[in-house]
Order: sequence, then C-alpha cells, then structure tokens
Amino acid sequence: MAGLFGFFDYTKEGKGVYPDDPEKGPVGTFFAVLGRKFWKICTINLMYVVLSIPALLLSFFLASYVLSVIAPGMTMDTLITIFKESGIVLQEGVTMEEFAASQLLIIYVAIGALMTGLSLIIVGPVHAGITYLLRNYSQEEHAFVWLDFKEHAKNNWKQSLAACVISIIVTLLLTVNYAFYSSREIVSNPWLSTILRTTILIIFVIWCIIQMYLYPMMITFDLKLKQLYKNCLLFSIMRLPLNILIFLISMILMFVLPAILLLIGYGISMIMAVIWYLFLGFGINLLMTNLFVYRGLDKYMISRLNQPDEEEAEETEAESAEEKEIDPEQNEADKNEDEDEDEEEAGGFVESPSGARS
Repeated sequence: MAGLFGFFDYTKEGKGVYPDDPEKGPVGTFFAVLGRKFWKICTINLMYVVLSIPALLLSFFLASYVLSVIAPGMTMDTLITIFKESGIVLQEGVTMEEFAASQLLIIYVAIGALMTGLSLIIVGPVHAGITYLLRNYSQEEHAFVWLDFKEHAKNNWKQSLAACVISIIVTLLLTVNYAFYSSREIVSNPWLSTILRTTILIIFVIWCIIQMYLYPMMITFDLKLKQLYKNCLLFSIMRLPLNILIFLISMILMFVLPAILLLIGYGISMIMAVIWYLFLGFGINLLMTNLFVYRGLDKYMISRLNQPDEEEAEETEAESAEEKEIDPEQNEADKNEDEDEDEEEAGGFVESPSGARS
C-alpha cells in the first residue's frame, strides 16, 4: 500500500499545470493549489507543528501574560461571575471554577497558536524550510517535501535563527511597552495613554507584516539580515492596504475561527479545532501569505533583476542579426562547421550546467 491509505504517496502523479491554461488571479491560484496539493499541505502542516513544538510551548506560556496585557479584566473570577450571571447550565459534576479554567486554557491555546501563526514566535530554520515548500506551491512549482525542506532549513539556519530570536525579543518589548503605557500609575493622562498604546499597536501590526515578507525574501535572495529588514519595511508600507487585509485574514485563520470552535465546547467542534491546528491552519495561512508576498517580490525585485539580462539578450540578438547581414557566405560556412562538430559529439553525453546528465 503506497503511503497512508494513499494520502501520502509522493510517487503518484497529480493533476498537472499546463502552459496554455488561462492565467488565474491570486484567489483562483490559491484555491487551485489548495485543491491539487491538499494532502501535501496537510503533511507539511503536521510536520510544521511537530518541529515547532518548542516555539508553540513558549507561545503558550507567554499567552497568559499577553492576555493580561491586552485584556486585564479577563481573569478566573471575572469569567466565573460572567458565567453565573448568564445562567449557563453545566454538565453534571462540572463546577463553575473548572469550566472557567477550561475556557481560560482554550484562550491561552488560541493566543499561543496565533503568535506562532503570525511568525512572531517560531523555530527559524523550520519556518524557512516550510516557507520554501509553500512558496513553490504558491507559484505552482514542484518541491520535494522532505528533501527541499531539509536543504533550505540548513542553508538559511543562521539568518533564520537570528531572525526568530529578534522576533521574540521585539514581540516581548512591544507587549511590555503596551502594558507600561496602560498603567494609570505611570501615564495618568488617559488621552496620552491612548495615543501611546495606539502607536504601539500600529508598530505591532507593521512588525507582523514585516515577518510575512522576511522569510520568503530570505530564501529567495542572498541578502544580509539588515538589508532584509529594510526591504521588508519598505514592502510593509508600500503595500499597506493589501498587507492589512492579509494580516486580518491570518488573524481569522489562526485565532478567530479555531477559538470559536474551541469555545463552543461540543465534542465535534473541539475535534474540528484540533484537526484545524494539526493539519490545516498553519499550512493554509503560510500558503496564502507566500502567494501574496511572492507576487510583490516578483513585481518589484525579481523582474527588475531579470531586466538587464533581457536587455543584454536583445542586444546580442541584434548584433548577431547584423553579422548575418554583413557576411552571409561566412555565416553559412560557420553553420556547416557547427553541424559537423555536433555529429562528432553525438556519441557521448553532455553535462548540463547543473551537473546532471542530459
């Protein structure tokens, strides 16, 4: 039996992509790739979760502090009071304290998953390797799940490790600063407190957008970390409306949707939330962000890098055409000579630039 019930059989041919197919927009491409690569994305998501357990645990433990900063009134006593006043009926044998603790735990899990889903607290090399796979998928290009993941996690481990440490530090600093400016003992003026907290929130959103661009750019270009951050900042401002839209969709995918399923509390909804996190949430979110981000990189960076090569090729063709017009007899002699050489070399293999036999 190939794979697990046929789901993870990487030797089986999938639906192809043909050059004559009409060009799809970003939304059409996203759903087309999701449909064709669904089981591989599930595999990649599970691989990401397993290899990111250290980051997920750290996110979970920090979630209680984050919740106390953004919603200081969300405590056990407050939840118990709310549930009692709402007249909620609990199952037999379940106390109100246990129910409130379970709901608080669910919120911690959702916040922790969100921090990893927004690339704020991650295992850098793991994130780099997964980003390469989903970047290729988003461009409808092939990728070997394990081999390409391992190669690009290894190639980018220094930069990605430094970037994930920086991200953790910046995220903690922004959270601490938000708590600092929220304190009435430190900032007594409510207007000033609101302005400062709003500024921190804006910086936080920009930082999340920078993280969206950082890893796709890291695996695509040979740049120093400082240059990567500079480019990511420019992209975050230059494409701000679309960036905010993608950020909000990521919030829905990684927090709102699973949190609703978890807080409903029924067995089926809890199972759906667990399946979402284990097999879909991270993969779908990263596929979407890579598809969106790479279009920007292609438009503003890759196409400009390729432009000089295209101009040089056009100049070469023009010069070649001029030479043909100047001396057609010599050109015909050169052509016959090349044909003779090709016949002599036909008996052996010629290596391609990549080193493979052709």
